[in-house]
Amino acid sequence: MKKLVATVAVCLSILFNVSAQGTTKTHTVTYTINNILELDFDNTTQNLAFTFATANDFETGKTNASAAGLRVRSNKAWTVSVKANTANFAATLGGDANVTANKLSIRKNGTTTFIPLTTADQSLATGAKGGFGTNTFLIDYFANPGYIAPATYTLGVTFTVTAP
Repeated sequence: MKKLVATVAVCLSILFNVSAQGTTKTHTVTYTINNILELDFDNTTQNLAFTFATANDFETGKTNASAAGLRVRSNKAWTVSVKANTANFAATLGGDANVTANKLSIRKNGTTTFIPLTTADQSLATGAKGGFGTNTFLIDYFANPGYIAPATYTLGVTFTVTAP
């Protein structure tokens, strides 16, 4: 009986020692990160119309400060470019057909230099990686078409975000 108890005790001791040693396994988690570049309008601000009603408006032009807002979501540094969709404004009946896009200028709000629009991309703003909360900015427009015929004039403006 003593032999049996001793044998059982040895077996239990071996069993507990084996299970107490444990086993460890490891695996590797992989992130595959794609480029994220997203541009959107911040629709809380939209002041895109100009009304020229006085001679002074025609002489000095008009500014729409904080005319619109843009926001960028990106996982790398970014540049927002701007361009006119066409070389000239489109006019309603009776309007001048040759009002060039460069009669409208744009700047990032808080900067001093306006950029006359052309059909070529021009850098408007740059920023660092982050979400909409940190990469939001306003734009200002300045219009100075000169003495043009009474009509309604429109011009499409395209914004593009790229990674430098």
